[in-house]
Amino acid sequence: MSLSSTLKYSERQAAGQLLQQRIESPASDPSPQKCPILPSSLTFKDLRKAKQLEIDMDLSPYIPIQIEADFAGLEIMGPTGGAWEKVAIDETDASPDPRYSDIHTWEGQVAPGVLIIEEIKRTKGFRMSEVSQAIYEEFFPINTLQYVYLIDVCNTDTRSFVQDEIYTGSNGLAWPDDAIRDWMPGTPEFEALLGTALGHNMAFLILGAFKRGTRRISRIRTFSSFEVLQMQFAIEDIEQTEQTEQTEETEETEAPIQTPAAPSIASTSTAYTGPETRAAVRRRLNLEAQKRKKDDDEDEDEDTGPKKIQKK
Repeated sequence: MSLSSTLKYSERQAAGQLLQQRIESPASDPSPQKCPILPSSLTFKDLRKAKQLEIDMDLSPYIPIQIEADFAGLEIMGPTGGAWEKVAIDETDASPDPRYSDIHTWEGQVAPGVLIIEEIKRTKGFRMSEVSQAIYEEFFPINTLQYVYLIDVCNTDTRSFVQDEIYTGSNGLAWPDDAIRDWMPGTPEFEALLGTALGHNMAFLILGAFKRGTRRISRIRTFSSFEVLQMQFAIEDIEQTEQTEQTEETEETEAPIQTPAAPSIASTSTAYTGPETRAAVRRRLNLEAQKRKKDDDEDEDEDTGPKKIQKK
């Protein structure tokens, strides 16, 4: 029996486990094949020189409404504070894909510590992980990168896995979900998310940007905004994390051993709702209006429906 057949999410989870091991513990990589992702040397100047690419930087940055509430919790200064850039890249010679005719090759925003990817699709000659790294490094040192957002995920592989395999009744979840879910390393969901197409892209970004074993993806966050999937990948320093964990272990006191009941996924994932910003208010009011309309329709049906005739 293969390892993947014993895993909750089969081959997808196995692929995520391998990527995580290559990121965090490259010396113990069990794969007979060497990691194909080498340190990236691609620069923003290289992108400018590429004849097939057209780069537009004359754009006004903004915080996408889909992540306003979540972004507020990062304590990162918004566009009004400066040091914030918006970049769009198009492949001028490529034949348009009818499925994604309006999507840029790469479009997103860069701020100190955060990369917001709004649109992304494959192009010949470049890995999108390398393009993302080159864009961030044009403005800030790569070792300052802490968060990567993927806005309005339309990648079929990643989106369908999240909505159809994680957010299921058997997992105690349903899509769309009002809560923000944090999937942590060591959970089947984290590993399987890393094994999706966009998870691969984020893993390749770490492998290409940092010395192996120094940075890792510490959390994958999924949430719904206007019923569309949004994702956030958190990046942390491995050495600093290990030192913190060792300190916490030495400070812990022995506690009575308890045997908890087997939790559902909904209880094992960390739910974070974030502060209520303009976007959250708009969404809440919209949902409340829909609920009121539904209640009014039900009341109207009761008023106009058949009534029992009482005998006199």
